[in-house]
Amino acid sequence: MKIFFLGTNGWFATRTGNTVCAAILADGGIAGALRPRNSRANGGRLIVLDAGDGFQHVPALMARLGVSSADVFLSHLHIDHIGGLHTLPLLPRGARVRVFAHKSYLPALKRFVAHPYTATPSEQWAKVTLHPLSTGENKVHSAASGPGARARRQAYLVQVLPLDHADPCFGFRFSLGGKEIAYCTDTGPCKNISILARNADALITECALLPGAGELKGWPHLSPEMAAREAKKAGAKRLILTHFDARKYPALRLRAAAQKAARKIFPRTVAARDGMELEIKSQPARSRTE
Repeated sequence: MKIFFLGTNGWFATRTGNTVCAAILADGGIAGALRPRNSRANGGRLIVLDAGDGFQHVPALMARLGVSSADVFLSHLHIDHIGGLHTLPLLPRGARVRVFAHKSYLPALKRFVAHPYTATPSEQWAKVTLHPLSTGENKVHSAASGPGARARRQAYLVQVLPLDHADPCFGFRFSLGGKEIAYCTDTGPCKNISILARNADALITECALLPGAGELKGWPHLSPEMAAREAKKAGAKRLILTHFDARKYPALRLRAAAQKAARKIFPRTVAARDGMELEIKSQPARSRTE
């Protein structure tokens, strides 16, 4: 499995990074159907996490990998997580994009992906559709077509739980290609991070606050230490920090300091940066008490 980081800033884009967006390509893919090689023939699909400015790089990544379809999962509708949907017209004819958001957000999402803000799904070169998610476990079908589609018409599971933020925000746990990936942003410390990240192969979460910062009650976010404690408590195998506050982290050296602070609590921590590609290999589960 490989994770591509296309945007790692929170709030606004700077020379350090675009706003948040990542993409997952699984070994053997979604329910065994997504592969980097010859993927157009086997129903290949990327899993895209949020659609900030980094989303503009999704079309080039899909072309590079030979993937013709993408499932986009939106944690919430703050602009730094959805503004990149304005670049959907970059996708070519023949591409298929399904955009998923919690059902409580679907009406607002439909208003956003429409005039006077941007082109509607029906005006895109690609086939773009919007889909609701429910709290709890969701089965997402691959919707493959063409020869051999019956064998490829499999599903993958997405667990959806609310996080702790100024507006409703939802975390995800994906079961992909035999691995479990948790994605939790934007949020302060909360029990659902531990539930979603329990024994996960990787926890991707935010790091908007600087090392040593205290909890914010009105607009909750995580510091590197908070994120590390959540990963340790959940028994996750790896922690990846993203969504660095653009004003608090104007330089990559500050992300290195955040990584260092997190590693004191959870050694298998990586601070993401735009353009980073991480291979997620099978690792033994970490004890939640070590």
